[in-house]
Amino acid sequence: MSAPVRWFRARTPDALGEAVRRARETRGLTQSDLAERASSSRPTMSRLERGAPVASTTLLDVAAACGYELVLVPRGARLVVEARTQDGES
Repeated sequence: MSAPVRWFRARTPDALGEAVRRARETRGLTQSDLAERASSSRPTMSRLERGAPVASTTLLDVAAACGYELVLVPRGARLVVEARTQDGES
């Protein structure tokens, strides 16, 4: 079995901002690095990490730039996150 994959849960704007900050730090990126990769600006990254509103496309771009994607699951559902190899195998 492979090592656990780091994932983040966010139910509030503040928690979403914290998750984005942690995902960015996990990748070793500064806000400026992430802004460049997401075709955005450093002030927008700062607003997002503080839980302020940003465009949904910005959030999707930021998640992708950090190597993540957004998944919506029912509240209280059990979610299992597994690492996949390049060819899609578990």
